Amino acid sequence: MSKLLDININEQLLEILGQFDMNLEKMEDYYFVDGLFPGITAQAFEMERFEDSVVAQIDIHILLPEQTFTESFVGHASTVEEAVASAFEQFEVNTLHTLIMAFWDNAKKVENGVGTETWEINGHTWQAVISNYGYRGEESLDEIIDDSDSMYMEVEKAIKALPLDKDIYAIRSVYTNVGDGRRVTEALINNEEFLELESAISGLKWKHTEGYYSVRNLVLVMKLIEEA
Repeated sequence: MSKLLDININEQLLEILGQFDMNLEKMEDYYFVDGLFPGITAQAFEMERFEDSVVAQIDIHILLPEQTFTESFVGHASTVEEAVASAFEQFEVNTLHTLIMAFWDNAKKVENGVGTETWEINGHTWQAVISNYGYRGEESLDEIIDDSDSMYMEVEKAIKALPLDKDIYAIRSVYTNVGDGRRVTEALINNEEFLELESAISGLKWKHTEGYYSVRNLVLVMKLIEEA
């Protein structure tokens, strides 16, 4: 059973955000950059404890004017502190720079593999902000899947097939080869199951191996204001 960790997880979050020259202020439970949406806050949980290690999870909550979405990261290490640090490292590599590119123009930008595209969907123009792959594993990404672009291509195809009646969507997809014969696929859109995308990603030509690996992707899709 998970339990909330009694640590100041937001202090650690602010230390990470502070590296990118953001002017943050707290309003109720969230921190805002320059007083504007989105807000951001974090929670940390101990998920499992073993004889010589612990599994911790951090949840990063993003508050938008009419919705929220959550990005969750898990770390497994010999101590809680190391497990939390591992989870935050994944957040910084795979999600933080995507948020910066999408929402925080005044933040310091670094080379990080995040890209943007303009899509036409259902008669509207959208900006897609596409994270790099958050990859964890001993083999290189090219060794565990024949075409490393194929996961993103399935994500794009699935998004473009949707009606999209909101202004902002967060699409997270994760494929995990657990290492004991199990393979787990998760696809979420605004934290709701995205079964069509989950099925498409699980059907890709992933390498079956006894070693652990995980591939993660985040796409933020935002409707652009159309000129009158």
